[in-house]
Amino acid sequence: MIVSVAGTDGAGKSTVTRLAAERLTRAGVPIERVERWDIVDNPRYPAARLLRPDVPTARTCVADMPAGPRFLFLMWSIDMALVGRAPGNGRDGAVTLLDGYWMKHAASEIAYGLDRAWVESVVAGLPPSRTVVYLRLEPEEAWERKVGRDLVPYECAMDPACSRESFLTHQRRILDVLDSWASRFGWLEIDAAQALDTVVDHVVTHVAGRVTDDAHRAASAAETGAR
Repeated sequence: MIVSVAGTDGAGKSTVTRLAAERLTRAGVPIERVERWDIVDNPRYPAARLLRPDVPTARTCVADMPAGPRFLFLMWSIDMALVGRAPGNGRDGAVTLLDGYWMKHAASEIAYGLDRAWVESVVAGLPPSRTVVYLRLEPEEAWERKVGRDLVPYECAMDPACSRESFLTHQRRILDVLDSWASRFGWLEIDAAQALDTVVDHVVTHVAGRVTDDAHRAASAAETGAR
């Protein structure tokens, strides 16, 4: 089961997936949290050994790429993080909780001018999510979370100064794309402006519910087969 957590920059994807994975593990749910930068200088991903810099350097290099190659690299990196682990390094039967997956970066590259139909055709070839949890946050709230911390030009329309105006403009474009996909694909939307514990509780409850549903379906199928 692949569960993806989507949202704009500052929506809390990394924090929420980390805390949700910890709570689900304590509750006995087998789960593995995955994000694209897991592949950097990581022996679990032998096919990605060409990537040797640290993660901050890798992020900077990727931001400097032209839009088309950058998008393809980002999609390759998350696909590699998902399926490219060395044999035996995954947890059989575990829920895979994806921090971001393709959603935010795909929306961002559309905001940077890539053809939307082409972007959607590329991501259609990636392994599908069983469910997508959309942490929706208005850009003004995201700015308050990000300012003075870890803002980078990629999040701000490539503005080296990372001004508030450039951040809000770019994030609004991303949000518009994510909103349209959430409506089109039926993503589970959560108001990310709520308290962090509340947001994490929503994610944990949703994932645990999916696992329980799957277990019931499997037991029902086994019982039917036994008859």
